[in-house]
Amino acid sequence: MSGNDSGFEGVSPWVRGQWRNPSDIFTILLIIGGDIVQTAIAQLCAGPHRYITPVSFSFGWVSYAISTIRSVMGENRLMPRPELNCMLINVDSGYARRNCSWILSRLLRDFDAWRPSSCDVDKTEFLQRLQLINNLDLAEAQKNIQNAIGEKERREAEAARRKLPRTEDIRIGLRVTIWNCNSAKRIGSGDFVYWVGLAVSFIQLCIAIVPWVLYSEWFTFLITAGGTVLAYASGAIPQWQEEKTSVRTLMKPKSFLLTEGNGAEDVILIRCGPGDIDLEALASPQRELKSPKTTRIVSLVLALLWVTLLLTVAGWQQHTWYLVGVGMIGMLHNVAVAGMKRQPAAWGIDIEHEMTIIERKVMKVLHRLEECHPGAGSALLQEFFPGKLTSREERLWAHAEQRCKTWRKRGYPFNTDATAEADDLPPLHRPADRTDDQDIPEGNARYAHSDFPSTNVELHRATARATFRSDTTLSGDAIITIK
Repeated sequence: MSGNDSGFEGVSPWVRGQWRNPSDIFTILLIIGGDIVQTAIAQLCAGPHRYITPVSFSFGWVSYAISTIRSVMGENRLMPRPELNCMLINVDSGYARRNCSWILSRLLRDFDAWRPSSCDVDKTEFLQRLQLINNLDLAEAQKNIQNAIGEKERREAEAARRKLPRTEDIRIGLRVTIWNCNSAKRIGSGDFVYWVGLAVSFIQLCIAIVPWVLYSEWFTFLITAGGTVLAYASGAIPQWQEEKTSVRTLMKPKSFLLTEGNGAEDVILIRCGPGDIDLEALASPQRELKSPKTTRIVSLVLALLWVTLLLTVAGWQQHTWYLVGVGMIGMLHNVAVAGMKRQPAAWGIDIEHEMTIIERKVMKVLHRLEECHPGAGSALLQEFFPGKLTSREERLWAHAEQRCKTWRKRGYPFNTDATAEADDLPPLHRPADRTDDQDIPEGNARYAHSDFPSTNVELHRATARATFRSDTTLSGDAIITIK
């Protein structure tokens, strides 16, 4: 066999030609990344314009369209599953449910991005003070070891030293942030993530029109325009918004706790008012849909159109870099949108920070939370302390339950800080001057109606009505306790 008869003859020209004008690559890329497309639609649907979901024409749309048929024919679902395993607790009833809402899971997942910087400052300052106290305790313990007289005293001092943690191991037990809901609607605000999609689609069309202007080749523009129309049509299916945010609204105030459960560092308390969407209903499993048959038919038609687009573009070999460029821009946009962290208002939940409670011990956090928001600490008790409580803790939380019932009967506004209006809860630990737990009253005799003047209640109701729905920003101080 001569050297000129090599099996690799002509490879180099083919490679050069493929890089100059790649063929079939766009067809292959159209079927990759369907899950990214689904998440991008979930991010942008139910925005300020009901039927405009600015997702880009990109790679992965054909794969997504085919998988959608399976979803709507089977479980009848368009929205993706929650990305974070978390739970929602109704403060009023104490009932905890597994969260099935993609929005609420994103709300908790992105908490580090949308919480105010004061929350992190509070945590940092709190840890610094704890570490300073621990360093002083370590120095004192080391001094006791050095000054110990006799073997027994030295062993006792060393044992006391070993009980102290290393400074770098000190962590907070729990952080609870309290938020008031200014409005919770079924549509999100138009943030940067939403509006940039329209700009990306415009850029894609501008790129696609270049070969038409330079070479009179309009096929690239036709494919790009057709893909963009199909992408926007896929996001305009009404069931997207229905699954995402269409739930009942509240007739009366409700408060909710959002957390990953026992062992989590953060708990979010959201206090909602009448007219806001019911977050408990939002967290519930699949709801009854208005027109699932229509969604199935539309999804089937769109899938056929996407396959038609795929077959149309298959084998196209002229100026294909323009098509690849359009697809790459769309893919980068959809990937960025799918993972982007957003403010709660972008999902239609406009909340405002009121206070932060941080402690090294979880039980202390629940105690402080119960003081300012009756029922909230008790609602978390079973989740964070499923085991046996001490006799004092059992008595204390039984008293807290009675305190909460009386508080609710008096009709205080849901965003009222109970610390200033109700009697303080007894301390967690028995006072040094007592040998029993009789400082914790039994029953609710302590909370007579006279303890809650009706004029004061009406004053708070008027204040809440004036401030809760206003456009002004309410200020709140962080509560940080070191004991």
